[in-house]
Amino acid sequence: MRIANPLYDTAFKYLMSNDRLARKVLSVILDKEVLSIELSQQELVKEDQERQFTMYRLDFKARICDASGREETVLIELQKSKLPTNELRFRTYLGHAYLQKKQEKGPDNQERELAWPIISIYIMGYNLPDIPVMAVKVDRCIMDISRREELKIQSDFIDLLTHVCYILQVRRLPQERRTRIEKFMTLFNQAWIKEENYILDLEEVPEEFKDIAEYMQSPLQDETFRNSLRLEEEVEMIFANQEARIKYLEQLTEKERKEKEKERRQKEKERRQKELAEAQAMEERLQKEKAQEDFLKMLQLLLNSGESLEEIANLTGRTLEELRAMLG
Repeated sequence: MRIANPLYDTAFKYLMSNDRLARKVLSVILDKEVLSIELSQQELVKEDQERQFTMYRLDFKARICDASGREETVLIELQKSKLPTNELRFRTYLGHAYLQKKQEKGPDNQERELAWPIISIYIMGYNLPDIPVMAVKVDRCIMDISRREELKIQSDFIDLLTHVCYILQVRRLPQERRTRIEKFMTLFNQAWIKEENYILDLEEVPEEFKDIAEYMQSPLQDETFRNSLRLEEEVEMIFANQEARIKYLEQLTEKERKEKEKERRQKEKERRQKELAEAQAMEERLQKEKAQEDFLKMLQLLLNSGESLEEIANLTGRTLEELRAMLG
């Protein structure tokens, strides 16, 4: 089965725009039932010129339910990046999530500010060298420092000031997929790229996620959608080449960098010298043409006043042959 590669922003956006499937995706990742979602913010971020890349970001307000039946409203900050980037970029947008709040009337009918606990999800298109597994969850652990014991408590204060984090590394998908999250991530298996990078040719589809696979299959029939995927791939190639260049430069020794810079400056100096020589030659040619033009005008005036060529030759120091050649 051929599907749009969900690692691509265009395809992933298409998947997460389906309310039912988006809830299913989030339920698999969180291992909790997602009862309802509300997309509050959506953007494609293009970074600065020093290290350009694209990072896709989605903000959901969700109502979730855990195994015990406890329901809560949370803010899900989902970020996806195909290329390695500075972790501070992720913190920047996570910081925006912490600032989100709304006004709501309380039991006393007074307006109050309301915030939600945050859950962050990072889908990485590259491997983090210090995390050797495909999926990890970083959860809050509340410790009694005096007794060195973990406290099994729930605190709004802690929930609003700390957050749970999920990290999924697409390229660390294991050969054997046993768990629900591993089976779901089969739909991201980059080993099944056969032709175009933006299309996955699935060799197997887990039964539970056939609906997602079939949904991701249909947009490939739309030429406009395919063109969007192609354009994204072209942009990614530009970013990848730039990233490779940056890494190459970072790997050069200080001596090599200085030699490269010296070579660059020498070439720049030679280019400027060549441009200056060409400008000087042009100026000399123009001056010579101007002098020739002025002399010809003077020659015509002398001839019109009755002077002979012999007299003009004696006067100007030019030969008769030169004067006749000027007159044609």
